[in-house]
Amino acid sequence: MNKLFKGLAAATVSLCALALAPAGAQPRYPTQPVRLVVPFPPGGPTDALARLIGEKLSARWKQAVVIENKPGANTTLGTDVVAKSAPDGHTLGIVTGSHVINPLLTSKLPYDTQKDLTGVMLLTGFHMALWAHPSLPAGNPAELLALARREKVSYASATTQSYLAMELLNSMAKVRMEYVPYKGSAQAMNDLMGGHVQLMIDPVSHTLLEQARAGKIKLIGTLGARPAELAPNAPSFATAVPGYDFSGAFGLVARAGTPPELVRFIRDEFASVMKLPEVTERIASIGQEPLMSSPEDYNAYIGRETTKWAPVVKSTGATLQ
Repeated sequence: MNKLFKGLAAATVSLCALALAPAGAQPRYPTQPVRLVVPFPPGGPTDALARLIGEKLSARWKQAVVIENKPGANTTLGTDVVAKSAPDGHTLGIVTGSHVINPLLTSKLPYDTQKDLTGVMLLTGFHMALWAHPSLPAGNPAELLALARREKVSYASATTQSYLAMELLNSMAKVRMEYVPYKGSAQAMNDLMGGHVQLMIDPVSHTLLEQARAGKIKLIGTLGARPAELAPNAPSFATAVPGYDFSGAFGLVARAGTPPELVRFIRDEFASVMKLPEVTERIASIGQEPLMSSPEDYNAYIGRETTKWAPVVKSTGATLQ
């Protein structure tokens, strides 16, 4: 038994040595292919960005970075893969704002967001906006809120977080715009352009700005506290509702228990790749902005967002189906 114990201890030390070099040295990573889990179907802008980053990292690391698409259950299926992986950095996951929202919506997640996962970095951010059918008799945030106080106004949303963002706006502006749920943005946008719904909350993107320039839709205002790079002159809802702020972000997570020095190494490697001109151009082309935060800042961000959205979830009674 004593020999068995010593053998197991030696094996454990050997495995640790494979993952990390001596203190102060570069981690010996990766030692095998890396899985990058994307919680969306193939073909979308985030998937394309992940594949470009993965391609650059593969060349840099001389190890394959395999993009694994796991859509479904408001991104929890993909995140669960990371939560149940080994804490060695060889399985990483891309997450959205749903990473913060999901544990507030249900107690039945297959993982514990705080205990099973750790933030590596905020990857990119994107601005959200309210888009309207051209016939809507409002052209900016103040006019829309005034209209909502006089008559019924409804909006389309394809994500739970966007719905909660609108509920927060309703509460702060003391109006009642009604929620029309959609399973995806494409159908919601078709109905908006067809005049079947008055408003839609969706990211600021080149595609939607082109539709606005063509007169098929119009941009009422952006929802973040600072101007959107793609639409710097668009009015912000913060001018009509002081303190209101809603924007989106994509983050990178790893299994909790991954050594902190390895987490930082992975963060620095992703950041180096994201600074390459072709990757920077791709990020801009899909209407996103590089953030590249530290692990500490990302985990602090998760805490702030949890505090921000918890009372909104409670007041609406929203749940994850």
